[in-house]
Amino acid sequence: MKRMARLQAQYLAEAMKQDDELLDLVFPPRFMGIEEAAQFTGIPKNSLYTKVNEIPHVKMCGRLLFTDRGLTRWLKRKPSVAVELGIKKVI
Repeated sequence: MKRMARLQAQYLAEAMKQDDELLDLVFPPRFMGIEEAAQFTGIPKNSLYTKVNEIPHVKMCGRLLFTDRGLTRWLKRKPSVAVELGIKKVI
């Protein structure tokens, strides 16, 4: 029984690595505003505003909303952002 549960967990983990929609169903993304996104990334708010066209986000009721996954993926794809903005990479 334990072996079956372990195999199912491994299968689910592998499936989530390859399918973002499945990952979002199992672990919903955390939405955050610009203040929290700045804290999460270690990037000043003004710098985030200048990069907003590159960062995955949604605009709702005049507010920019970011997800933890979107910010993490963006930082991983854009390693030059930390260098360009003169900040220490957090992730």
